[in-house]
Amino acid sequence: MLSRSKRVRTIFSAEQLERLEAEFERQQYMVGPERLYLAASLQLTESQVKVWFQNRRIKWRKQHLEQRKVLRKSSARETETLTESSADQGTEY
Repeated sequence: MLSRSKRVRTIFSAEQLERLEAEFERQQYMVGPERLYLAASLQLTESQVKVWFQNRRIKWRKQHLEQRKVLRKSSARETETLTESSADQGTEY
């Protein structure tokens, strides 16, 4: 039986993260020669860059989903407040 060792988690330096985040702000998908160049310039493998972008897109989606939920709740409360206020004054919208 062959025993496989667990893959070591990559710890990115502050400089690498800063550059990766900047590239993500510019474009959420990094492919081909651009990814290869970025990986080489950061002394990472192409696979590490690819996985970082995949994980960052997931994080971005989660954050935006939460923001939309908060906005919807806030909007619903404002509508409810306006409705209650107009009902108190006998005015309909």
